Amino acid sequence: MLLGILALIGIAAWVAVAVVAYVGYGLWKGGEWLVIGIIRRRRARIARIEAELDRTQDELRATVLQLANALGMEAHEARKALIRESYLASGHVPSESSDS
Repeated sequence: MLLGILALIGIAAWVAVAVVAYVGYGLWKGGEWLVIGIIRRRRARIARIEAELDRTQDELRATVLQLANALGMEAHEARKALIRESYLASGHVPSESSDS
């Protein structure tokens, strides 16, 4: 009888150890799943932000090139006007028109 009770206690202890092991394993895997999910969301967020930065950089580059082109055209017109005014002020007229 005593041996039977000790056997039942031993079996109960093994069952308790197995339950604790399975619960611990489940918590471990659940934690891994949670961390992997957080990392995936963070990487997706970083990718979205980098894509938005790339688009903004392209837009800014296009704007800078447009402004540079406009400034270049204004500088060309200003140079032509300055040359024209210098000819008028000196009283000399060029033999051929240099306006282009």
